[in-house]
Amino acid sequence: MTFGEKLYQLRKAHGLSQETLAEKLNTSRQAVSKWENNNGYPETEKMILLAKLFQISLDDLLMEEREIGASPGGADEDGENRRMDKKENGYYVNREAANGFLLYYKKKFLLIAAACGLILGCNAVSYSSLEPGFYELTIEPILSMVSVMALFFIVFYIILKQNPYRNLRNKELVFSEDVRRELQDEFKKMKKVLLTGIIVCLAVVGINEMYFNYFLSINGEKMYLMSDAELQRGNVFYMILVGVCGFVAVFCAGVYWSYAVLLRNQPERGI
Repeated sequence: MTFGEKLYQLRKAHGLSQETLAEKLNTSRQAVSKWENNNGYPETEKMILLAKLFQISLDDLLMEEREIGASPGGADEDGENRRMDKKENGYYVNREAANGFLLYYKKKFLLIAAACGLILGCNAVSYSSLEPGFYELTIEPILSMVSVMALFFIVFYIILKQNPYRNLRNKELVFSEDVRRELQDEFKKMKKVLLTGIIVCLAVVGINEMYFNYFLSINGEKMYLMSDAELQRGNVFYMILVGVCGFVAVFCAGVYWSYAVLLRNQPERGI
């Protein structure tokens, strides 16, 4: 049993929330959550306070091959959970860790979606214009270069930034029945919204492109009679449309992926 699993079970056995334990240790709730997810260890001073608070030795708290003792009052309240974890040989995840995982990847895909929307929007006009004009030859190359640089910057930022939830992606996960049910019900509700968002965005861009080609085949001569201002308004509108649709589609796909990864290998409940 890892230190994080021991800390989580000891906290639950003593009826403490992460906030309450953090106050007793003069630290933050995020730090307690980080320890419980095996993404770090407390300082020596706080480790000693934990041992005193839970009335166990430092060896029992730190050595993974040792199981923690019974909870106060002589009843091992979490014994069944420990046996289940050991039997499943998985990585135990509580609701706080699951929420942190989902929030982290939502923020991550928000940045990726923004970069994809920017680069798709800036390059959208080149795929729909009748002939290269002032905008296509001067402004669009600059916007395209800026958007590509923004995409690379965001990608490098994500790669270099430490991922505190890497373990949850690489290990088999074990949830309590309540947490698993809550997450699956939440995913079931969001799944329809996410898939609808992706389909609608792709459909809007596709229909708009087909309408443009249809209009061009019938009224091609009118395109040459339009003023520069009208053409630029059309370009800007199409850029915004493609950019927003690209952003929404990528973000929805990322959120869907986050839930799918978190709930992989879990028994389905009508998802």
